[in-house]
Amino acid sequence: MSTTKAALTALSLAQRAEIIKLARLCRVEDDSLAWLGKLEAPLIRALREQATAAMFDADRKRFTNMAAASRLLPVPILVLIIERFIGPLLCARVCGLVPAARAIEIAEKLKLPFLVDACIELDPRSAQELIGKFPLRLVVAIARELAGRGEYVTMGRFIDLIALDAIRPVVDAITDDAKLLHIAFFAESTERLGDIVARIAPERLQAVVSHAATGSSELWAEALALISGVDVALQQKLAAITGELPESALNNIVKNTQAIGRWDVLLPIVARMDQRQQKRVINLPVIQDDTIFADIVRAVFRLPDIRPVILLLTQLQAGARSKLDGVAKHIGLTLPDPALLLPLIGGR
Repeated sequence: MSTTKAALTALSLAQRAEIIKLARLCRVEDDSLAWLGKLEAPLIRALREQATAAMFDADRKRFTNMAAASRLLPVPILVLIIERFIGPLLCARVCGLVPAARAIEIAEKLKLPFLVDACIELDPRSAQELIGKFPLRLVVAIARELAGRGEYVTMGRFIDLIALDAIRPVVDAITDDAKLLHIAFFAESTERLGDIVARIAPERLQAVVSHAATGSSELWAEALALISGVDVALQQKLAAITGELPESALNNIVKNTQAIGRWDVLLPIVARMDQRQQKRVINLPVIQDDTIFADIVRAVFRLPDIRPVILLLTQLQAGARSKLDGVAKHIGLTLPDPALLLPLIGGR
């Protein structure tokens, strides 16, 4: 792995998502912007929004004039001109400036591959009304084509814009569980991410979590971003699904979490499981490793609120807890005594 690629992997999940989206906007390789990891995710997002404005507002007057002129032509002739001479990039720039009803009338007559090419180039700021009014069959067709192309950044951008009643049909149309996780990773809004998860059928949700748990470290990183990005109630639901996975899947989660260095994300999720699940996960033999224990201790001290995780660690069996404390002492850290924190946490 190159130094820049490693630097990108070492960033927080939110930073990685923002850098990848900015790289896509600028049409450069993801790792070429890894140096932006010195900034927090909200600042990278603000930079991306400024870059979006600069790119899409250039020549806006010319595109506005083109949009006005397009109203003079019958739709069939306009579609012919668009597909043969204008192309998807200019079509997208003008489309956002045309009244939504007119744009949809044109979109319904464009060939699907061309329409998807244009959707990739759309200005998300001016496309909100347009995408929200697209007919359901067209939304599903576009989503299926985008997913087939691996256009996850585009889908994450527009998932915020489609009507709520289109979410379930779109999810059902994308049969590959890994692709759903890729899309969720790039969702712009955590609130809409919750809307998506809430509308996924329970059996499909279980399949998605299981697929992430048994997959690669990269896929598991995206699953962690999904789980940690929704509200508390949905976090508990997803944590409960995770806690019931077979031990082989849980072992893979431990391996992948260690590989990506994200115990600070996983531990609060495990803390949302019930006591039986907590005890099962935290006492997995694969966790009883000095290196993993050391990284867990370091992660605890990076959390804004360590109390739920300290309570989680009380579920460790006596021998494992003694080993954890020994590892903590070896690296110069001391975990708080749970007995002192229980009154503050409220116990269980």
